[in-house]
Amino acid sequence: MKNRIVFLTSFLLTLAFSTLAQSVELTPIAGYTFRSTVNITNGQARINDGFTYGGALTIAASKYNAIEISYYRYETTAEASSRLSSFSFKTDQVAVNYIFIGGQRLIPASDKVTGFTGCNVGVGWLGSKDDAFNTITKFALGFDLGVKIMASKKVGIRLQTNLALPITDAGGSVYFGSGGSGVGLTGYVPIWSFGFSGGLIFKIK
Repeated sequence: MKNRIVFLTSFLLTLAFSTLAQSVELTPIAGYTFRSTVNITNGQARINDGFTYGGALTIAASKYNAIEISYYRYETTAEASSRLSSFSFKTDQVAVNYIFIGGQRLIPASDKVTGFTGCNVGVGWLGSKDDAFNTITKFALGFDLGVKIMASKKVGIRLQTNLALPITDAGGSVYFGSGGSGVGLTGYVPIWSFGFSGGLIFKIK
């Protein structure tokens, strides 16, 4: 439900801002996200690294400011290990997703090169391919830093580093089940996603 609300809100804001935009960019994105390891009860849990893909729609209201809606996804494995006698090791196939909308500060260096920083809000969710645990959805913050290099008026490349941080509270947890044996382990795990990515910019306005 949270995902639908964020998507609908982002879509409506995109329509509103696009009518006033000086430029609109569509950028398919691919990259790599590094693993995240955290402590849990008597052990550790880890979301491993993986190939990341997604896209961004950037609406520039001026030479220095823009609004961006973005989506990122990567598929990997989640692991948990503990010194508890009833649990030793567990691995699950998972997918990590983020939807963001936020502001972007543009820093023009020339007619073809523009640096940028971004701060975003949205949702992140962790799902299991084999339903080993229920999908977990959390409010998330995102930050990015990069550069855009235009090869022509309509096409360019985008290089960036990005960080996504789901905001967890006392009720936030990742559950690593143990298959049919009925043995499990729960842990409060704030997942962070840090990586590098790039994409091909298509300026559509």
